[in-house]
Amino acid sequence: MINKHDPLLQQQLKIELSRREFWSYCKLTSPDFYSNDRLFLHDLADKLQWFIEESEQQIMVVNMPPRHGKSRTATKFVQWLFGKYGIDKKVMTGSYNETLSGTFAKAVRDVIAEKPTDGVLTYGDIFPGTKIKYGEAAAQKWSLEGSQQANYLATSPTGTATGFGCNIMIIDDLIKNSDEAYNESVLQKQIDWFNNTMLSRTENNFKIIIIMTRWSTKDLAGYILANYDDVVHINYKAVQEDGTMLCEDILSYKDYKLKTKNMNKDIVLANYQQEPIDLQGKLYTTLKTYDSLPPITQIQSYCDTADTGADYLCNIIYG
Repeated sequence: MINKHDPLLQQQLKIELSRREFWSYCKLTSPDFYSNDRLFLHDLADKLQWFIEESEQQIMVVNMPPRHGKSRTATKFVQWLFGKYGIDKKVMTGSYNETLSGTFAKAVRDVIAEKPTDGVLTYGDIFPGTKIKYGEAAAQKWSLEGSQQANYLATSPTGTATGFGCNIMIIDDLIKNSDEAYNESVLQKQIDWFNNTMLSRTENNFKIIIIMTRWSTKDLAGYILANYDDVVHINYKAVQEDGTMLCEDILSYKDYKLKTKNMNKDIVLANYQQEPIDLQGKLYTTLKTYDSLPPITQIQSYCDTADTGADYLCNIIYG
């Protein structure tokens, strides 16, 4: 007779479920962070899996406040994808710079390469068939056993993607701070990197996931949302419409008020509420325009003189 309360049986059932469901994998491997009461993480995990396995859409944008598990969940997702699909998946990840891309890469590689340990659950216990290929375990580019080509590459706008193709691309937090968010040249370089380098590395039936704090309408997330149709957009705000927090355990309202007390309002709204900084403080969000000009019957002029010597003369001529 099977004892369903047997701890070993319970563990085996959890392992089997985590092979099928990304959320179960998160809970099994990091139960303290991925707890059932953190509903937004459950929601994110389910949507990531749905996007890869069921959705016909090819691009997903995820906007989240800082310290809520963006990068952590992304690295776990890559681990899980390799465990479930093995050499069928080729993944490329892009981060702000080579240091961060290397950190992301190691978080994936080192978990897969964990050595078996008595009494400790390791990746090999969940996915025993997924192993790093011997001799190809460099931090930022490596292969899985059984593959004739690289399965993973980590890069950045200052790195290289030459000679690598992917069917899953994950871009994680490209913008470092508000200075970059205000710098249109930096934002455009990131968009150019995406268009000219990253997109050229994708293969048939590719999927792209962009995970970032929303800074500007001209950042990569804003560019994607404005220029591509049928994008899956997931948007998590730290403070909900009813005043409650997205996750009180991760960021309490008390801590939020303390952290943002002396922070510029535009940065607060961008970091925590996913409201782009270039939309804050605008007198007008849109301007009405004519489709065709009406007949002009007279020309007039208005002049505001620089009478104090400290300002500028402004002369407007209009019909």
